[in-house]
Amino acid sequence: MKKALFLIAVLLGGTSAFAQNLDKAEARAMKAFLAEAGNAQALKVDNVNNLASIEGVTVENGHITAINWKDKKIKGNLDLSGFKALRSVDVARNELTGLSVANCPALVDLNASRNKLANVNLAGAEKLEDVSLYKNRLTDIELSSMPFLKKLNVSNNLMVEFSAANSFNLKTLNVQGNHLESLNVTGCQSLQNLYAGYNKLTALNLDGVVALQNLNIDDNNISSFYVQSLPSLATIVCSDNNMQSISVKNCPQLLDLVCSYNDLTTLTVEGCTNLQYVDCCYNDLTQLNLSNQTFLQRVIANNNQLTWVNVSFDQALVYLNLRFNQITTLITDACPNLRMVAAQYNP
Repeated sequence: MKKALFLIAVLLGGTSAFAQNLDKAEARAMKAFLAEAGNAQALKVDNVNNLASIEGVTVENGHITAINWKDKKIKGNLDLSGFKALRSVDVARNELTGLSVANCPALVDLNASRNKLANVNLAGAEKLEDVSLYKNRLTDIELSSMPFLKKLNVSNNLMVEFSAANSFNLKTLNVQGNHLESLNVTGCQSLQNLYAGYNKLTALNLDGVVALQNLNIDDNNISSFYVQSLPSLATIVCSDNNMQSISVKNCPQLLDLVCSYNDLTTLTVEGCTNLQYVDCCYNDLTQLNLSNQTFLQRVIANNNQLTWVNVSFDQALVYLNLRFNQITTLITDACPNLRMVAAQYNP
């Protein structure tokens, strides 16, 4: 019995020491946040002086290293500035209005999506690699202090301009659903995935974005789009713009081109030898030349003004939809696998 009581005393003493050894500045920051209306209750903290009891907080060697407060209904401004050992923060699905992780030199992962954030301070968090801030109220974000950033999701915010210029290690950028009129990705030599749909862009410069694989610029205001010499580009989705012309040249890995629901009168595809799928329906095209596309399998070109279509020597072509056009000439020479041509509602 005495031995059991001794072990309990040791454990309780260890917990007390654990709380007391927490860095004083970090302890003050935690207490200040818990003091905001409802936060202590939301985190089920009965005693703000016993920080060891806070659910979702990991402490090592007297410093907080991780915070996981996802979907806890916490509110207000969370100031984690100067938490020098903090490596991971997940405060998604709450009601935070402000967040600072300034001067957190060890921080790698930050998820503060689905809050009410109007401002976020990331200055000095130079090791950040993965940042998710989607569905907030941000009008600006500064990336210059994050040289190791690999993944950034700031979709569904209120930004009008955004620059990721010279983010050399950035691989995935999602800025969909903002109000962007300007997007700068120059110098993003590692960027593989760019999602910029549902904005107000009138142009996009992709020069030098040589690692790009997937591009989505749906529902913008880009009238003319020219893509050239992107060796890894596999997918282009640019529907629902006001696009009148598109030219894609020397993108040898391109598989899918979706440019439907535009005002296209010109569609040019050259040097895209692996192209498999083209959807250019609901445009104003009068001619379509996709001949000698060895791997092309499906073409959706209904509801245009097409009078002339050439898909000759497309040896893998299986399906061709040309409904609701004005076709008088259709060239399908050397298309041995062509199984279906949907050409109803032509002259």
